[in-house]
Formats: sequence, C-alpha cells, structure tokens
Amino acid sequence: MTVLPPPAIERGLRGLRGVAACAVEDGPRFNEQVKRWVLTVTLRRDVGAEFVGAATRWCVLLDETYPFGRVSFYPAAKGGMTATFPHQSRNEPSRDRRGWREGRLCLDTPLGGERRVFVVRDPVGDADQRLRWHAERAVEWLHRAANDQLLAAGDPFELPDRPHTTVRGWLRERVVHDESAASFTAWDGQVGSFGHVRFGVLKDIGNVFAVKSFETQRGEVVRAWSGRELGDLAKERRVNGFWWLWPQPVVVRPWQAPGTWRDLRRIAKAMNVDVDVTLRWLFPQLRGSKSSSILMLGYPMPKRVGEDASEVHWDALLLPRLDEGVGQPRGFRPNARGWWHRDRYGKFADAVALEYLYMDNWSGDRLQARGRLPRAVRDCNIAVIGVGALGSVLSEMLVRAGVENIALVDEDVLESGNVNRHVATLVDVGKSKVPVVAQRLRQTSPTVRVVEFSEKLSSDAKAIETQLDEYDIIIDCTSSDVALSTLERAWWSIPRIFASFSLGFAGKRLFSFGVSGNRFPHSDFARGVRPWLEHESKAWADNDEVLEGAGCWSPLFPARYDDVVLAAAVCVKELETLGTQRPTEPRFRVFAQASSDDGFQGFAPENAPPVLEALAT
Repeated sequence: MTVLPPPAIERGLRGLRGVAACAVEDGPRFNEQVKRWVLTVTLRRDVGAEFVGAATRWCVLLDETYPFGRVSFYPAAKGGMTATFPHQSRNEPSRDRRGWREGRLCLDTPLGGERRVFVVRDPVGDADQRLRWHAERAVEWLHRAANDQLLAAGDPFELPDRPHTTVRGWLRERVVHDESAASFTAWDGQVGSFGHVRFGVLKDIGNVFAVKSFETQRGEVVRAWSGRELGDLAKERRVNGFWWLWPQPVVVRPWQAPGTWRDLRRIAKAMNVDVDVTLRWLFPQLRGSKSSSILMLGYPMPKRVGEDASEVHWDALLLPRLDEGVGQPRGFRPNARGWWHRDRYGKFADAVALEYLYMDNWSGDRLQARGRLPRAVRDCNIAVIGVGALGSVLSEMLVRAGVENIALVDEDVLESGNVNRHVATLVDVGKSKVPVVAQRLRQTSPTVRVVEFSEKLSSDAKAIETQLDEYDIIIDCTSSDVALSTLERAWWSIPRIFASFSLGFAGKRLFSFGVSGNRFPHSDFARGVRPWLEHESKAWADNDEVLEGAGCWSPLFPARYDDVVLAAAVCVKELETLGTQRPTEPRFRVFAQASSDDGFQGFAPENAPPVLEALAT
C-alpha cells in the first residue's frame, strides 16, 4: 500500500520547484528503517571540478514532523559524491545499504566567510520555504566545495571526522591530553620525531587514559601533564604508548581523516615522511607484548584558518598486536627481515583499517572555553567552610568556571534529607560531605586539586591560621556565628579575601559579606546583618515549621534546589567583584528574589528590610 507524504512535505516539494539547480528524481518515500521520509534529488552545476561532478545525486531525509525536526542532505550511494569536504560528516559508504552514504552536509552553520551565525537562519516551521532553503544551501555548499571556498581565512580551524574503533573492549575507552597554546613551544624541533607516551589515571574518572608525559626515544620528557597528579594504571589496564609528530594536518584530500594504512602512507609520501622508518623502530617494542599499544599521531594546527599553528592536535590509534618473532614466519625467511615483511604486509598492510580511539583535549583552555572566571579569581587558592546546600553548589560552580585549587571544610555527614538541594545523591547518604563533594569536583575537572578537611573548624586561632594559610580566598557558607567568631580570632600577615554567604528564609534572600584584610571582621558582619534578623525571624514565625517526618522534631531550613542554585550564582558574581576590586572596607549586600504578576523577576539588591522601610515611610 502506497503511503502518501504528509501535506506539509507536499508543500515543501512545491517550494522546491523554484530551485532551478535541483531536480526531484524520486520520492518522497517513507523509510521504515530510519523512520524518515526520503527524497532523491539531483543537484546540477555548470561545470564539474575535482571531487565534485557537474551533476550529483543526493538523498534528502525529512522527519515526519516536517517543517520541524531534521532536514538532512546525504550523497546518494549511486551517483553521489564520494569525497569528504569541510562542513561534512565523514563520507563513507553506509554499512546497511540504505541508498545513501554517511557524508551529511552541514548546511545550518556558517560556511567560508559567513562570520555571524544569524546570517544562517534555517526557516524552521515554514513548510513552503524550509526544504527550498536547504536545497539552496546545498547548491551553495557544492559551489564552495568545487572552488575550495568552504573555509576562509579567519574561520575556526576544523578537524575532520574520525572513524571509531570496532575492537571489542575499547568502545568506551577515551584517551585525553591537555595540549594548549602554552604547551606548544615544548614541541619546537620535534616535528618528524617519535617517542614514548606514559599514561596515567585520573582519580574518580573511569575509562580514561590520560597522557602523563611525552618522552623522546631516550626517555627525556618533552612535556608532561599539567593537571592534577595522575595515578598509575592498574596492571590489567597497562598499555604501551607511542607518539609521532607530523609537520602538517594528516588528511586525505580534500578533507578526510585517513581510514587505512594505505591512506596514511599516501599522506606521508606527500609530506616526505617515511612511515616504514617509524614502523621499524616500533615493531620490536610491539612484538610479543601482552599489553595493548596506542599510537598518538599528531600535527601542529592553527586556531583559525590562515593563522600560524599554535597547538598540537593528537589522534589515538589502537595498534595491532604482533607475535614474538620466534621461529619461521609463514611465507617469509626465519630472520628479522622476514618477520618485518610478515608484519609490514600483514597486520600493517595497506588495506588494514586504522582503529581510532576516542580522543579529547582536556586542557583548561578547551574545557572552559564556553565560560570561565577572570584570572584574578580562578588563579586563587580558595577554601570553602561548610559544604552543605549552598557551599556544595558554590564549590562546583567555582570549579566549573576554572578554579583549580580548593579546600573543603565540614564535619557533617550527608543525610537523605540533604539530597534534594545538594550536589550529592542518595548513594552518598551516610558518607562525610567533604569527600562526596570532593569526588564531584574531581569528576568535573581534570586540573582541580581538592584538599579535604572532614572535621570541625578548629577553635584554636593558630591551628586555623596554619590550616588555611595557603588560601587566598576564605569563604564561609555555614550560616553559623560560632564558625565566624572562631574565624575572627585568626590573623594572617598577608591580606586575603574573606566572604560569608548565607540564605534567608526559604532561600528568598541571600546575605553577602566580603572584605580584603588580615582577619575576618565578625563584628562588622554582625552589625550589617542584625537589622535583617528580626525580619527573618518573623518570616519563620509566620510559617509552619518544616519537619522532616514523624519523630523528627528539629525544624528544617526550607529552600528548593533552584533557590540554592540561583543564590550560588549570585555568590560567584560577588566573588568576581571581590577578587577584582579587593575592597578593604567591609562590603555587605542583600539580594532578594523579586516577583510580580508576571512571575519571577530575578535576584535584586535590597537596601533595607521591608519592616524598616515601612516604618521609615
């Protein structure tokens, strides 16, 4: 039975008729395998070019929800383009013979020279125009591809898609390094060289092989991991590691990562690189090893097209295992040369596929590229006293924003009732809060160094001074006068930033206090917060006590997790101000949640408690 396409897709087809360079050949037909409508079209150009013919066939896949959902252009299996270009997924044949290849075009992102994202506006929701828009973008894409204009000077440098290994046991493993512009000079004079890689593990982060060091063939360290200290790999996870630095991007023209050893040898030949020289050094170290081996294949790359290289990119290849090389290799002479030829034309033969592992750059520049604190704050050593609701969320926000050295101080144990507004989960109930939060922070950042103090803040001034001496910013999140008065008795010869953050009733207010000095001025803080306490106590009295359940007679502090997160975000902003301005006079501010008939309006500064404002009026 013929299934008719939805009316919206029919409208899209009518709009497509206005694209002169696009001719509909077949469809749309509903494909049960992918649950999408498939339309076959031919896109024509005036003349052909290398890798791009004058006429190319494409399969256009539409979601059932068109004009919403996805619109995807794939090269057809017959008559489609076989090369891979920038702004395109890896263009391999489909393994399940769907009728199209895998090289989906990236049409809804800027192409060469389109500097602003808003110039590329996919008309989602417009049934008449959306399919036509994508077809016109595909024609434009082909024109730019044929004329080598998909990338322009100043565009972000684009890495080609890499295939991923199918080797069992390695599907979830990830190799990470921390290359950046700061480490680039370490590779001066190393292009064309190869050597050893030492791997380590990151505490609390599983399935990761972190590069501990790159070393020359003689064992000299080229560069080492810059994050927190790495542990040794467990015996069953040990791997042999090697690196090889090439002079230019390792790509098959026009822009595809090599898929086989043949591809790699052809690219190497164009760069005057001899693959077999490296393999002759590598084979004796692989031969007979019971451990797996990883080859880090790298090259210098720029941040933007047309700029000088400023960072080393690495791919990680899982290497085949080689026999011990004892006896006579079948078909070859029983000597070293025979074994060399046996492996070179066997497990490293041209047709053998390269096994890529997942590779990530976990440098701070990459992980925090989407947002980080100014250096005046993130380079500070920070101590957080109290990692309950507000303290745990604030600590996580600081680490996500680039803070690399943090201490946590708290004696409490996590209870099940804490979980609804804490970064911990129910699996952590019964554990000390400090190690639970510390684990969370280590899983968030590979560079953070967390010092754990799972004990009460000492009442001895000298002990506090010693314990917190290395910290530039000391934050109190305890809401405890006892902790603040204890902190007041300590004195440091070098001024530091002190901050105290606490929530008002139901998390509707945040009390923020900060100063730069040699001690925490508890009296100044008390003087600032005192007028607000009467109002807060009245709010408590006017509301029923919040009890955790039968048999629990201790009233709880009511506040939802979203209130805590909002308040913690304001704390980060306050710390940003304190870190950059370093005020020597106490800075006390109150922020209150504002609302109107339209709903929530945000956190806004409040100058005086409402009770006092009413009296003044």
